[in-house]
Amino acid sequence: MVAITGFAAWLFGLRAQQPAEYRRLMRIRRGIYTAVAKLDAQILRSPEPIPFDQVDSAAFSPLRPGTAWGDVFDCAWLHITGEVPAGIRHPTVLLGIRGEGLVYSPAGELLDSVSTVFQQGDLPHSGGKYRPVRNVDLSAGRVDVFADVTYNGWILYEWGRAVYHGAQLATRSDEVYELYYDYLTLLVLAGATEDSALEAGVRRSLGVSFARFGKGDVIGARAALSATLSASSTSDFVYSAVGHGHLDMAWLWPLRETHRKSARTYVRALNTIETSSDYIYGTSQPQQMAWMKTDHPALFDRMKGAVAEGRMEIQGSFWVEPDTNLPSGESLVRQALVGRRFIQDEFGLSDEQLRLCWLPDTFGYNGNLPQILRKSGMEWFQTIKLAWNKVNDFPHRTFHWEGIDGSIVLVHMPPEGDYNSRGAADNLLTGLAKYPERALDTALLVYGSGDGGGGPNEIHHEIIRREHSLRGLPQVTYSTAGAFFRGLERLDVSHTHVGELYLETHQGTYTTQAQIKRHNRLVERKLHEVEALAVVADDDSRERLAEHWRTVLLNQFHDILPGSSIARVNREAIASYQRVEAALDEYAEELIDRVPGSGDGPAAVNLTSFPRDELVTLDGSLFRAVVPPYAAAALVPEDEVDGLESVGDTLSNGILTLRFGLDGEIVSCTDREGNEHSAGGLNRVVVYEDPYVWPFNAWDIKPEYVDKAPRALAVTDVERSVDGARAVRRQVYRGRTVSVDQRVVLEAGSDVVRFETEVDWQEKHRMLRAEFRPVHYAETVRCEIQFGHIERVTTERDSVEKAQFEVCAHKWIATEDDGGGFALLNDSKYGHRAKNGLLSLNLLRAPTFPDKTADRGVHHFTYAFCPFDAGDIAKVVREGYRLNNPLRIVDGIRFDSLAAVDDPGVIVETVKKAEDGDGVVLRLYESLGRPVTTALRVSLAYDVASETDLLERTIGEVNLDALAFGAFEIKTILLRSRS
Repeated sequence: MVAITGFAAWLFGLRAQQPAEYRRLMRIRRGIYTAVAKLDAQILRSPEPIPFDQVDSAAFSPLRPGTAWGDVFDCAWLHITGEVPAGIRHPTVLLGIRGEGLVYSPAGELLDSVSTVFQQGDLPHSGGKYRPVRNVDLSAGRVDVFADVTYNGWILYEWGRAVYHGAQLATRSDEVYELYYDYLTLLVLAGATEDSALEAGVRRSLGVSFARFGKGDVIGARAALSATLSASSTSDFVYSAVGHGHLDMAWLWPLRETHRKSARTYVRALNTIETSSDYIYGTSQPQQMAWMKTDHPALFDRMKGAVAEGRMEIQGSFWVEPDTNLPSGESLVRQALVGRRFIQDEFGLSDEQLRLCWLPDTFGYNGNLPQILRKSGMEWFQTIKLAWNKVNDFPHRTFHWEGIDGSIVLVHMPPEGDYNSRGAADNLLTGLAKYPERALDTALLVYGSGDGGGGPNEIHHEIIRREHSLRGLPQVTYSTAGAFFRGLERLDVSHTHVGELYLETHQGTYTTQAQIKRHNRLVERKLHEVEALAVVADDDSRERLAEHWRTVLLNQFHDILPGSSIARVNREAIASYQRVEAALDEYAEELIDRVPGSGDGPAAVNLTSFPRDELVTLDGSLFRAVVPPYAAAALVPEDEVDGLESVGDTLSNGILTLRFGLDGEIVSCTDREGNEHSAGGLNRVVVYEDPYVWPFNAWDIKPEYVDKAPRALAVTDVERSVDGARAVRRQVYRGRTVSVDQRVVLEAGSDVVRFETEVDWQEKHRMLRAEFRPVHYAETVRCEIQFGHIERVTTERDSVEKAQFEVCAHKWIATEDDGGGFALLNDSKYGHRAKNGLLSLNLLRAPTFPDKTADRGVHHFTYAFCPFDAGDIAKVVREGYRLNNPLRIVDGIRFDSLAAVDDPGVIVETVKKAEDGDGVVLRLYESLGRPVTTALRVSLAYDVASETDLLERTIGEVNLDALAFGAFEIKTILLRSRS
């Protein structure tokens, strides 16, 4: 047989790479298990999981081996029974399924998990289609177990069917079993090493071994390999190996399945911990642990015991492994706050044990994450994702990372570039070859089946056990990730990377599944508002909001909020957001009714850090709202405003005058001084081709999309009106599979141009964008991120600059030259292109994998632009908040400003009840990137003002009259009484 290379070799691994040796290995495998009795099976099918205590024993029906019993995501209970033949010693229960399952005793105890889930390059299991089931009680001479089984597809795709291969009792030849893994370990080494003499020697040993096996001499076959296996490593390089089962909270399967995957993964890990004295397993997402506490309390107790013994390591503190581009800064704080409190409450871990942030698979890392991590007690950071760069190889695997405020964390990327390592020889050598810092003589090895969980299985354990010190390989030792980082921080790590960790792929996730992103932005704002209102109303909101926060944090997982999951996940995420929004609306109304000191008549509530002076229309009448920060004030009747005009091709409010072309774009935008702000058209609404990118369609955009001219949508209807304090031009664009109904709005007294937009989007593999070519443009663009902004280049002078063809920003991006600036604002969008004179906002995409219906439907959103004076980024920040935080108009409520600052660049981002219930927490940050000292004015009663970290642990008392901020610094202030 001829070896196969390329993609097939990567996908099918050893079978394709060394087909002749693979056939020999299969001959050895046939001698491992000998069936001694077939077991009977019955099945209970269901579309959704049935809890064990609700299983109807009378509803089972017989099941024959070879039966394809269900489709992807179908569920079933198998009942496996049989007799143990007399005289059989130490039999093993073998269960054969296509899929994965959790095995129970008749009393409902969790025994083990089984899985035949295939991952690319997997090495062959000793059981073939069958898996041994541990912990089955055969003392009574009978087999009686239940298995909760399912099938979740093949690799990335909803292909195939669930199959029951059979169940049997078998005896195992331990000598053949050991030979099998001896042979497999060395076979991979022979195929991976570049040492020709070593390869030749290993292959000679394999040849002798197989020849002896063929003659029935298993002992001799093992002896032929023993010298090679016992030859010690000559390398000083040491891998610190920790088992892991990366488990996406949802992705190509729904959330309900992750509950079950979690249990399967944990029971496997714990069974191995209890039988292997040196094995260490790492787990990273408290949400999954919380599910185990609820779903499987006994299993959770075992987890707590393993953590206490140091055998199970909790890695990181975030509630889930979130996206870090899209969530707000406050959301990322809560990821750490909620996650760490759960870990410390349930497992009793110290701060020293929780210094690591574990985000292996997230799609890039924002430039302020180091500060968020440091102030949340995390000084170390682990990822592999930058190894996925499509254009430029990220030059380091071990380095320091400095954020926009100057905070620094120590980063290690396991050099193989995988969090699902097989731990075999080719993996170890690949990591060594890819490791720029290999002179450090240390790296982390994260091994085990992952993405869909599972963790290390028999294959991983047997191979790594043989590789601790094996000639031709680096050394391998079991370790926690924490111990690895403690050693690493004592070494000379020379490089420091400054700014964001931009991932040169998956830029489509800034835009895909626009509804999820809109709901996330909206619910973040509603949570902010009810927390502040609860302080005003003196209500303890913690218990009321805890589950809502957990829901939002769960949905910020790095395949849900980015929009890279199947349709069911997306539907369920939107529904959960809607439930939270409705509950928050109800709570907000309750709080408003309870605010003391209410007055008469309509009022405006301003829950932002900025004073607001706006015209509002209520019941057909015009009012002015003048409201301090975090305050409520009465609306004042206002006379009609002058200067609003919407006629012909012109829209004006006396501050800006817009002229429109025939295709709807703004061809001229002049201010009252006559300055032109349009260089080549503003708000050109266009559709680009966005072709299928294999295999990650929802994730990726082809950079070359810009090389083909887009299709400009045609304006079919125009309406002009003046509505209270707004001049409006309504334009309707229509295409065959898209219609855009847009209201272009100029408000009296404002130089912000709003585009209130409704889109009926039925396109496929297309991308809707709004494009702007302003007069004031520079070689850099400022982009709002969490608690600050980052400056990026608008040029394409090298491959790094070209690779950043699409960037993520929150409420605004802005560019300026000496003559002025231009800012693009939005209320729910994140994807932007800022290159070569263009600012382009990505409005909608239409990928077809993994959700064939992604983004099809009706969408509502608003974006805007505003000119600004050169250097006045504070105005841009203010207008971004104003667009995203409309005034709340209510009856009969007044209250003074809760909190305000003297400096316009310092933002009071959050006002909330303290986590321990004692006092009020205010979170502030410096938004302009310069040191400043400011006063914080509060109307709240307090005795002591202290600064805390983001976990609300006290640092020391502070003087609110003189709070000193560094550039982009986040400060958390706790106000409390002495009693």
